[in-house]
Amino acid sequence: MNKPSILNITSLTVLVFVAWCGLVQAEFSREYQLKAAYLLNFARFIYWPDQAIEETQSFNICVMGENPFGESLDRLSNKKIKNKKIKIKYIQSFSVKKQCHILYISENKKESHREIIKKTNGNVVLTVSDIDGFASSGGMIGFVRIKNKIKFEINVAQSKKSEIKYRSQLLEVADRLR
Repeated sequence: MNKPSILNITSLTVLVFVAWCGLVQAEFSREYQLKAAYLLNFARFIYWPDQAIEETQSFNICVMGENPFGESLDRLSNKKIKNKKIKIKYIQSFSVKKQCHILYISENKKESHREIIKKTNGNVVLTVSDIDGFASSGGMIGFVRIKNKIKFEINVAQSKKSEIKYRSQLLEVADRLR
């Protein structure tokens, strides 16, 4: 009767752990591919004020903080919104001069997200995040996970303050309106 060696058990444990990490990473990657697609569709299903689009050479999607999307957002660069090519910007702080049309606030900015939202007030900037309670804390669109599916909430009242209006198709698929 052969007893498994410690080396075999250790090797098997490492192999299982690496496989599990790969599955977790693949699931995480798929989640953010879906969220990148959502950002594109948010841009398409919003009535953007003409002056907000005309003032820039491109349609700018900004990611503030860590980039959870990998290359998923960069793939949007060949798409257009209102005849403007999409440009992805990775930023660490927000200023009106950066001319973001969509501002995605990463999870690592959780502690300061309310301050960031205040800086966007009065500007035509769609704020989006997957920070828990984002839409209820003044953000415009918050991703939520419901029954293992990615959905979103829309804070219509906050959006109106920035002259952002949603097409009815987007409002219909939102999980919750505030």
